[in-house]
Amino acid sequence: MTFVSLADACRRLGIDAKTLHRWLADAQLARLRHPHDGRKKGVSDDHLQMLARLHQRSLASSQQEEPAQLPCQIPALPADLLKLPEQLSALQAHLVTLQQQVADLTRLVRQHEPAPAIPAAPTKPTSTTKRPPKPTPPAPRSRPAASATVKTPHQQTHVIPHVEYDREGRYVVICPKKGLLPLEPDTEEWFAWVAEQDSFRFVGQGGYFTAHHEWRVKKGAWRAHRHIRNHSYTLRLAPAPQLTIAVLEQAAQALQAHLT
Repeated sequence: MTFVSLADACRRLGIDAKTLHRWLADAQLARLRHPHDGRKKGVSDDHLQMLARLHQRSLASSQQEEPAQLPCQIPALPADLLKLPEQLSALQAHLVTLQQQVADLTRLVRQHEPAPAIPAAPTKPTSTTKRPPKPTPPAPRSRPAASATVKTPHQQTHVIPHVEYDREGRYVVICPKKGLLPLEPDTEEWFAWVAEQDSFRFVGQGGYFTAHHEWRVKKGAWRAHRHIRNHSYTLRLAPAPQLTIAVLEQAAQALQAHLT
């Protein structure tokens, strides 16, 4: 199999890069990685010939192509270095999740902060009706009355339960009061637990969101909410008896698409 870079493929077909990506997507052809440099992507010579036949294009000569298939001239990169892009992508997704959680906690703290007490206005001194014949030192002003500051009891921040996909490849339910709950998804205990909740946060394989229970809606439907780049996105979910892990993962992937 001969590797052809994307730039050489565009030159030989006489098209730009966007048109090449669209042709590959229409033909359901995947881009290939360079056999010795994972950062470079391209197509095979067979796929290039197929695109030329589908779109009735004549291929230009490949004599000016760079010798990309010489293994002796391009040293192989270490496996750890090739995994860096995937690790950076995972770290960025985890950072976005942490930023969203911090924003949610900050909003909840601000909602429960007590209002500042307004101090009472100082009393004005009483004016005399008769002016004294000689200037006398002014009477001392009365001190303003001390304002009674109403102390409100400290209100705890409301933390909602979490349904997360952990590193061991299973879904766990974490309650802020009871900790890890022994619940298996899509079981009778799972649906009974969902029916008793007002909201929870879902962190799945393809994205995350906050789920809210719409009590006023018939049959108690759920909706998914996520705030992305100063925009709020809402997606209607299934009722509580039909709220499976598959439904939650599908909603997380649909909301994650707004980010990309």
